[in-house]
Parts: sequence; C-alpha cells; structure tokens
Amino acid sequence: MSKIIFLEDKNIYLRPFEELSDLDMFHFGENNPKVRDTLFLFNPLSKNEAKSKIETWIESKENKIFTICEKSTNIPIGFTGLFRVDMVSRAAVFYIAIYNPDFWSKGYGKEATKLLLKYSFDILNLNRIQLHVATTNVKGVKAYQNAGFQIEGTLREAMYHNNEYVDFYVMGILRKEYYSTK
Repeated sequence: MSKIIFLEDKNIYLRPFEELSDLDMFHFGENNPKVRDTLFLFNPLSKNEAKSKIETWIESKENKIFTICEKSTNIPIGFTGLFRVDMVSRAAVFYIAIYNPDFWSKGYGKEATKLLLKYSFDILNLNRIQLHVATTNVKGVKAYQNAGFQIEGTLREAMYHNNEYVDFYVMGILRKEYYSTK
C-alpha cells in the first residue's frame, strides 16, 4: 500500500493522523522540555492522555488536523491544523507544532503553514485564519508575517510562563490578503 499524501510541498507532506506512528511522536513532543517550553505546556502527559487528547481533536467536526511528515524519510514530525472551524463566519484558528527539535529551523513549519493556508482558502473557502503567538517568539512572529499574517492586537499578560506573565499577539490573515500576496 502506498503512503497517503493529502497535500504536499517540496520537503514535507500532510496526511491524516495515524495512531501507531503519530501517537509516539506526539507523546514524545508534549513531554520534551524544549517543545513544552515553546508550546507553553506544563503538565506531564501519559500515553493514554496523549491518545485521548488526539482523539478529542480528531473527533471534533470543528477541527481539521494533519500530521506533518518529512518527505524524504516519511517520518512524522508534527501536527498542523485548524481549530474551531466556523463555516458560517468562514473563520478558523491556525495551529502548528513540530514535536522534535531535530526538525526545527529546516523550513518545515513554513511549508506546512503555506499548505494549510492553501487548504483553508482554496479548498475550505474560508475568509479568515487567526492565531495567537507569544510576543517574545520573535522568530515565530516573523515567520507568520512572512506567510501573510498581520498583527491585529495584543493580549496583555495572557499566559503565565517561566515565572512571568507573557503577552500574546493575535495575528490574522484574510482571504483577500492571501490572494493579493500569492
């Protein structure tokens, strides 16, 4: 049987979640200190809790979750997707996480974001995608801006993390902005 590819770019492809290979990657990532720190996670996650969390994400009709795989090796490296997809307002919340730091800074997040925006606007016909990112995540903010997202506001002291309250940007991209930069 051939591999399933839902969307693909030069170095990665997106496919549906597969429990056997993806659960281990997710469980590892959500417990990895570097990954936890970037995602503002604070609880240890057992394998059963990881499975339950993923099942909740996937079973919701408001979510569209994909596994990001490195194309040359077929290794699952993270998840990306849309949460709270609202087909009346035509809006959703963007999510991405590369769960193994060995795969960071290789352009995979950029490619996954590009594919998710294409899916959002070309296939789902959405009008708005938004996200929240810590103002201290300078690389992340720049990457989202390069993908077309704009800073729309600041959530002051939105989360407590590493003994301080952290501000978050609300960033968004509209359909017309996506097509004007394409």
